[in-house]
Amino acid sequence: MQSRLCALAAALACHASASAQEVQKVQVTGAKYDQRRQDTASTIVLGAEELRRQGDRTLAEVLRRVAGITVGDGAGKGGEIRMRGLGNGYTQILLNGTAAPAGFAIDALSPDLIERVEILRTASSELGAQSIAGTINIILRKGAPRASKELKPGMAWAGGERRPSLSLLASDKVDALSWSVAATASQTGEPDDTVYRETVTAPDGTLVTDRLNPVHERNKGLSLNITPRLNWSGNGDAWSLQGYITPYKRTTAVDARETLLAGEYSAVPRNGRRVDLRGVLLRGDLEWRRALASGAKLEAKLGGLHNPRGSDYEFHSMAGGVRSPDLRRVRSDIDESGATFSGKYVAPAAGGHALALGWDTGHTERSQSRMEHDFMLAADIAELYDGTIRRAALYAQDDWDIAPAWSLSAGLRWESLATRIAGTGVAEVARRSSIPAPTVQLLYKPTPRDQFRAGLARTYKAPAMLDLIPRRYTVDNNNTQTNPDTRGNPALRPETAWGMDVAYDHYPAKDGLLGASAYLRRIDDVTLPLLLNEGGRWVRTPSNQGRADAWGVALEAKGALGPAFTGRASLARNWSRVAAVAGPDNRLDRQPKLTASVGLDYKAGDAFKAGADFSHQSGGRARVSAQLSSVAPAQRKLDLYAVWSLAAATRLRLGASNLLRRDTQAVQAYAGPAGTRRVEGLTSGYATLRAGIEHNW
Repeated sequence: MQSRLCALAAALACHASASAQEVQKVQVTGAKYDQRRQDTASTIVLGAEELRRQGDRTLAEVLRRVAGITVGDGAGKGGEIRMRGLGNGYTQILLNGTAAPAGFAIDALSPDLIERVEILRTASSELGAQSIAGTINIILRKGAPRASKELKPGMAWAGGERRPSLSLLASDKVDALSWSVAATASQTGEPDDTVYRETVTAPDGTLVTDRLNPVHERNKGLSLNITPRLNWSGNGDAWSLQGYITPYKRTTAVDARETLLAGEYSAVPRNGRRVDLRGVLLRGDLEWRRALASGAKLEAKLGGLHNPRGSDYEFHSMAGGVRSPDLRRVRSDIDESGATFSGKYVAPAAGGHALALGWDTGHTERSQSRMEHDFMLAADIAELYDGTIRRAALYAQDDWDIAPAWSLSAGLRWESLATRIAGTGVAEVARRSSIPAPTVQLLYKPTPRDQFRAGLARTYKAPAMLDLIPRRYTVDNNNTQTNPDTRGNPALRPETAWGMDVAYDHYPAKDGLLGASAYLRRIDDVTLPLLLNEGGRWVRTPSNQGRADAWGVALEAKGALGPAFTGRASLARNWSRVAAVAGPDNRLDRQPKLTASVGLDYKAGDAFKAGADFSHQSGGRARVSAQLSSVAPAQRKLDLYAVWSLAAATRLRLGASNLLRRDTQAVQAYAGPAGTRRVEGLTSGYATLRAGIEHNW
């Protein structure tokens, strides 16, 4: 129902001659538009206030507290968002309604750059069919209706590392032209200390190998995010130009010191490695809108992307505590570019119908080079790969208000996908597929406080370029079944799914909510890891392996607990089953069985705000093949925040994350005819403390 919000905003703009106080009052009224209650599809919207309530440095920290969403720890390397516990491409991530590019990291995006986040639990013909688990649409900040500026210096401390940041926002409007610029500069320092214990036992239970390997890792990075926007309207046309500019660099240094308890050492028991990454993500979108005299609307958007990045890698030994000359050096460069063109025609509303017809096209090209010098083998390896992904879609969607209590949204999207991969030692592989994706969403409101929703949709998951390119990423030391080389598969096919969703929402009072939902997904051509032994080295590659089913339920509650307190709580339970893998525990890898959260906020007028959030994510064993299994760690986190108003336009914000500082333990195991190999990793937990000043003028 985005069109309703646009219409409301247009009506409010007619009062531009009113006083500043009147304008501010109108804005508050507009912000109360509840998309969750109005949209036929099940939608959660995080507005600016909720995004910035706790002073989080990144969007990843905000999404951790949203019901049904889990976020992997990225350490500056791109934390993975999961809906229903499903990540790795099952959750569609959009930036202003367009697919987020490769290299986009939510743990490098500040909430200060975002206007709102839309979370859709069901598929949408307009937003795309690559949303088996759901869609998260990140809307960047637009221009303000008046001149404004905001400055936010801050500092965070994590694991003994300092992480300064600075945000600046500025906007203005002159007649029909408005502009805004939001910029955030940040330095990251992420400790990651893990102690690995690797054991190998023979079929008769005899201990063959027992190694203890403490690994000390430090990640340090610098990034700058700039999102300029320009808006102009006149003669019935509305134009907007949105930019996204992110230069970044990061260094990762690792030191491993193996101790032998039984058996034999690995090839390089004392070793170190260093990776220097650098790159820039450039993206621009030009959007045009026009309202026709008939009441119809036309929209078109043209987008461009350029994302060059590279890395330098070195591996060395530390025998006797003395650093050796490099044993291996690798230089990798990736140049990725793309373009998108989309648009739609919205017919005049008639008989309760709102019909939209649209198109969506995209083209991505990637070239990749890798130059390796192996000093141990006295060998040089040069590899070149390139690939393209072309996508084209047509869709129609009708939002129909059948009666005051009933509404229906029905759509059909036809999408074609073409991939081509070629490179060193690999014959060109080209594949084409087309997927019809119908969607139906039904909303029933028996009373103003009660809502029932049901939906059915066909969705799919396209292979990522990284999973298609057959470049082999080799491990430097101790190549085993649990630590294999990895390689893409150019013959990988898209996964397709049918999904059903039901939900019930009850609104007992103002800003209160009691919700329950359930989902079911049947996934075909599910992608699972395939472990191979090639020339004495173990290699893992993705492959399509039949069918998987996923289903689950979720509960959510929030509301006022008194004049100054508000609370919220959520609980989700997930199940899954992979047909190609024998049970028990033949679940989709890393899908948490149970997630839960509870939060409390306190507000003493405008002078002081504080709150706390506790979250729990269960671990558990999952079999990913007949021989391979993993145990994901359980996680419990406690976050606190407080905000003081020092003056009319100045605030002091303090925060703390992961105060429980729980260590996490993960396990990987391989059971074969020759015995069992088991690797346990215990990772130290650390708290993050934050302090910052916010000033508006």
